[in-house]
Amino acid sequence: MNRILNIATFTAGFLFFINGVMWLIAPAASAEALGMSLLSGEGLSTQIGDISSFFLVLGSFILLGAYTKQKHWFYAPFALLGLAAISRTIAYLFHGADFSTDKIIVEIVVAGFLLFVIKKT
Repeated sequence: MNRILNIATFTAGFLFFINGVMWLIAPAASAEALGMSLLSGEGLSTQIGDISSFFLVLGSFILLGAYTKQKHWFYAPFALLGLAAISRTIAYLFHGADFSTDKIIVEIVVAGFLLFVIKKT
């Protein structure tokens, strides 16, 4: 992996990881940044637990892949991002959710970037 690609990969991993940490320490601000409101009770526990773990796993695995230069670390983040984009589209088509164009674009672009990294590693 060349230097610029490695820096870009570390940056993506770091940003996802920090997003996960922020869900643990400032969930209200994190939810607002994603256009969400915080739930309460068990819903809040699920919201914070699931979303923080999503971002922490994304970030950790991308960072591990960038550090070790082993492509197998990128497969799970690629799958998570791709399925997130698909799931958002299903939510729009079948459940009345708004179409989250900006978030879907980010998920597809980063998944594409990870596929590129996998091919180059």
